[in-house]
Amino acid sequence: MAVQASSAKQVGKVFQVAVLGVGTNDLEIFSRIFAVTRYRPRTYHLKVVSENSSLSELGSAANADIYVVNLHNTHAVHCWHRLSAMIAKDRRKPVLKISKITPATEAGSEFTISWPINPAKLLQSLDNYTIRHLHYYPEFEIGSEVEPSVAIVKNFKAINLTTHAQQTTPQENKLRVLVADDSLAVRRQLKMEFDAMDAKLNVVADGEAAVNAAEKDQYDVIFLDVVMPGIDGYAACKNIKRSKLNKHTPVIMLTSRSSKFDKLKGVLAGCDTYLTKPINHNEFKEITQKHLDALNLRTQKLENK
Repeated sequence: MAVQASSAKQVGKVFQVAVLGVGTNDLEIFSRIFAVTRYRPRTYHLKVVSENSSLSELGSAANADIYVVNLHNTHAVHCWHRLSAMIAKDRRKPVLKISKITPATEAGSEFTISWPINPAKLLQSLDNYTIRHLHYYPEFEIGSEVEPSVAIVKNFKAINLTTHAQQTTPQENKLRVLVADDSLAVRRQLKMEFDAMDAKLNVVADGEAAVNAAEKDQYDVIFLDVVMPGIDGYAACKNIKRSKLNKHTPVIMLTSRSSKFDKLKGVLAGCDTYLTKPINHNEFKEITQKHLDALNLRTQKLENK
């Protein structure tokens, strides 16, 4: 179970990560990476599980929040089967696997950590896991404009971890998304969601900036907050729907209100649907996927003409 950090310097929650079948060098990398997270909204604590653990030792590991297993260590896989049988049914979650895989395979699996271990990729996988499967959204510091990922990268450089180059998705093939919201917490939450999708994201803080962005670049989906400084989301949506590049782009309105009057205003403005704040991950995923499926279908029809 995730517990509140005891140190005064720590904030947020501490997640216990049980690691099976990892060598000494990789354990050192895990340890250093987790040390970096001490001052983040999510803190990770390493629990090393030996392949030769006794039943009592396995019992203590059964309360971990996240499990990471090296698929290339047969003893570790066997140990995991013993351990998984001890985990209560209501606490069972997907296991993260360490595997030597090709970039193409890696892109299609959210439960695989590629080896050699890349610190930034590992942390991103763990952060996404806490959102998707442990339903933990960190409380962001209001007024702080420093993105967590920036601070993490700086710390990785400071401790001089050896990393390996990873193949990334070409920019032209990435999902193109525009997000406009004056709430820093919402912008960061959506950034984490789309980082997990490896999307090319443009984030702005007001409606005017959203309209300007839509006049310069074409997007696959646009998210607009209803209440923003200057022009509101409805006015921004009207302008975007008149633009040459994004008149057919689906627009999803972000709102804390969902009255019939608000929905009517959205329809008149040309928005495609609503997403209620605070944003629920499953609802976000369902609505976003629905519009992306429609986009892919429209693209296929155009290509077949």
